[in-house]
Amino acid sequence: MAVLARESETLQVKHESINPGFSRIVVTCDPAVTGRLIGKGGRTITALRNLVRAIATAHGKRVDIEVSSDEPV
Repeated sequence: MAVLARESETLQVKHESINPGFSRIVVTCDPAVTGRLIGKGGRTITALRNLVRAIATAHGKRVDIEVSSDEPV
């Protein structure tokens, strides 16, 4: 994912184990990078989610990817 953000320090990836068979990957990034990570019409994040889910399914697991912008609230 660091290739999507020109500076790898703008991305933070956190793994959360919800239960033994389900995990969540939370990607927090600079708002300027969020659009690049999601891609036109959501194509990039959809492709990434499909790839990760296919690998997880092959191992009998479920994984979800959540994208979060680190905008101040």
